[in-house]
Amino acid sequence: MCTFNVLTIGDDDCMMTRQIAADLLRRLVVSESSTGVPTLASTGKNVLNYGFFIGSIQQTARLLVSLDPRTEESSKIYDLLLAFCSLQQLRGPVCQAIIRCQPTETQLTTPLVAIAATATLSPLKFGESTENATLKALKLLAHLLKECIEPQEKMPDVGIPTGQLIDLIATCLDEHVEVGEEQSDRIQKVQLGLRLAEVLAHDEQCRNRILLVCTAHLCQQIATWQFSKNPVVGYLTKPPKERSEKLDAQWTVFGIGIILELCRLLAVLKDHSKVHKDQYWQLLKDERIIPFLAYGISYGDQETVQQAFLTYSHCAQVPAFPSHLLSEMVASCKAVYSTPATSSSNLNSQKESPESRSRQDSENRVGSGDVFFSDERSSQKALDDLLRKVTLEGVPLKDAKTTELFAAYERKIQMLQLREKELEVQLKAASKPTSSQINHEVENSTRFRELSQECESLRSQKDQLTDILTRGNLEREQLKTELNEIKQKSETIEQSLGLCITEKGALKSQLNEMILNADRAAQASQVEISKLNADLAQNVTRIEVFLNENKKLKLEFEEKVVECEVLKEHIHQIDAELKTKIMEVERAHSQTAAAEQKTSVKEIELAEAEKHLKLYEARLTDRERDLKLTQLEVDRLKTELDQARRNLQKLEHMREAMLSLASGGSN
Repeated sequence: MCTFNVLTIGDDDCMMTRQIAADLLRRLVVSESSTGVPTLASTGKNVLNYGFFIGSIQQTARLLVSLDPRTEESSKIYDLLLAFCSLQQLRGPVCQAIIRCQPTETQLTTPLVAIAATATLSPLKFGESTENATLKALKLLAHLLKECIEPQEKMPDVGIPTGQLIDLIATCLDEHVEVGEEQSDRIQKVQLGLRLAEVLAHDEQCRNRILLVCTAHLCQQIATWQFSKNPVVGYLTKPPKERSEKLDAQWTVFGIGIILELCRLLAVLKDHSKVHKDQYWQLLKDERIIPFLAYGISYGDQETVQQAFLTYSHCAQVPAFPSHLLSEMVASCKAVYSTPATSSSNLNSQKESPESRSRQDSENRVGSGDVFFSDERSSQKALDDLLRKVTLEGVPLKDAKTTELFAAYERKIQMLQLREKELEVQLKAASKPTSSQINHEVENSTRFRELSQECESLRSQKDQLTDILTRGNLEREQLKTELNEIKQKSETIEQSLGLCITEKGALKSQLNEMILNADRAAQASQVEISKLNADLAQNVTRIEVFLNENKKLKLEFEEKVVECEVLKEHIHQIDAELKTKIMEVERAHSQTAAAEQKTSVKEIELAEAEKHLKLYEARLTDRERDLKLTQLEVDRLKTELDQARRNLQKLEHMREAMLSLASGGSN
């Protein structure tokens, strides 16, 4: 509680007071484990049982209203609240405490509105500051709105206009990078924008507007952007031994989050839009999503791993989804960081089961690059046959294993390069050239030139195949667009056919209505009689209600009469007291001059008594006036009662007439 007080009150003399207090609170409540998963610290296990915790959270959140979002203090408060929200035990209570903060006389804005306003700020507002509170506000806003919408799947009135949230999502998903915005911030902003859209999509009103902002075309552009630009695709498709380059951690992790959040958003929108449903299945069928899932499962934090497994559960709905490639990529990620086994582990490996040996063989195949080839094509002769076949027959663009071809070319080039190095070593080893050695050297140089020419031809063939593959992808995209147009035409034809069917059904319904008109006319009189009986019963109930109200008014009138009698008795008592006071005044006049002060006091008391008397007289007149009004109201109610009785008699006469008419009609 002392630390919360230091955080909320602050110290103008010491600029670092709030920063130190926020860091201390985070360490007291949240503990980073060795696995990187945040847990409750030993000092914060009973924090929810403290009565001051919720109030302190609200006071801390109110600081976001008064503090400048560009300051380090505001950034530290965002870090503290996000650290609390990272724990499943604290997320609900902390979010509810922030949501329930109401405006005060000094602060007319709630913390939730202030967080939304900070999330809409441009990076130019922060200048050269490295702390960008916009991303933290976006993440915290997603937690808060999810807590608001999830229970009822409806957006309550939280003071933030829906249009502002939709504009915020559109700004986050905008393609161009703003001035002063880092690439990593841009990627994280897209990820958080998709997360906010997925949260709001559970509300029906927000969902209709999100369908207009997050169109299927935009979702396709985002997926294509990540599949083509994110280095994790090329990184994991290589054998582990060739993964020498370093990946940009922020680009990779946040880019993976974009694909995972996009899949969750499309999973919500697919039930309400056909184009989003098609994009959803297209994303799941794309094999380029496999490296994202493998990297997220292998190197992601707790949230990323959870979302990766959730996305895999969506991908598992696709019948032909290559789960074996995902398992091999995950195993290769683990193999990169594995250390060589000791002699004892080698001894133990001889006693392993066949399943573990087969699993180890699979990992070795991934590590050596043989995972892309079968055993028959691993040798040089098999590679030569494969390359010769491709040269003569061409490249099958529709083959799903076209990447094997490029890997084969690369392996052939590597073999030739190794052979070239061996020949160079042999040439250098020959210090005293003889005639046979000279001839051998000439043959080697000739062979070396031939191998160099063959390498160049293979490289040119590889470039040609790359161009052919690019053209094939373009043709595939054109075919996809044509297929979409054909689908749209078929949908229009189905719609026109549906209209014809509906018109036919309408004509049938009209015919049935004409057939049933006679029956309805026969039943109309009976329905009218039942309505009259119902009206009569309603009138009887109304009369009973009027009588009950009349009784209540009589009781109230009697109570008023009793109150008047009590007031009269009170007035008589006041008159008696007044007479006694007058007698005391007359006796006071006969007193000596020394008693004049007492006489003046008595006169003052007499004046006050007269005032009270006038006040009671005024109250009496008011009571009499109220009594007259009550009497008038009783007379009016009696008149209405007589009128209602006359109406009842008329209704009874009408009922008898209707009954006589009904009996005459039946005869």
